[in-house]
Amino acid sequence: MSSILSYLIPQKLAEFSTIYNKHIRVNDECGAKKLLVNGSIQSGKYIRKLWRGAFKKFDVACLNWKTILVLGVGGGTVIELLHNQFPQGQITAVDIDSMIIDIAKKYFLQGDISYIHFVTGDAIKYVQENNLKYDCIIIDIFVGNAVPDFVKTKTFLSDCKKKLTKKGSLCINYLQDREYKEKSEEFDQVLRSLFSHVSDFRIANNRFFNATIV
Repeated sequence: MSSILSYLIPQKLAEFSTIYNKHIRVNDECGAKKLLVNGSIQSGKYIRKLWRGAFKKFDVACLNWKTILVLGVGGGTVIELLHNQFPQGQITAVDIDSMIIDIAKKYFLQGDISYIHFVTGDAIKYVQENNLKYDCIIIDIFVGNAVPDFVKTKTFLSDCKKKLTKKGSLCINYLQDREYKEKSEEFDQVLRSLFSHVSDFRIANNRFFNATIV
């Protein structure tokens, strides 16, 4: 019944609150689950469209990523896209909010998810303290509809750079609307001061970046 009604009006499946995210809601909308965190969409068709556009722009299909680090789990949409593109790849997914990880596992990620290693922890500390290197690091960190300021700091991005393999890629989902119009330009400059090659992809309110060492 909920699925039928969801085509008329969103149906609430679950609701949570944590010290990191005050309002977390899982809806059934038009027969599909959607994650809303502090009112911001964090999963589903719309997020999938954004990331697919970015991956196409950055020619991800031509790459061979075997080890991938995802900072920011959300509903797991980008994780599923990465797994579909790189079925043999091992993905480490980090989120500071254990509830977000639990929700992704229960409501969104389908089938065998043994290819994912989940870590509940702070992205800054994880990147600083982890000694592994990755073919790709995805930064998809949001608090509701805001990007934490640390994401565009030279220190954090330098630490991410150190964790990339020689031909690795750093892919970031950022914003470009309102106050982020100027911030995204500042972010672009910081990336270009650290990486040899930086490209971007603008879509809707988002601006994606891809940075590589060589």
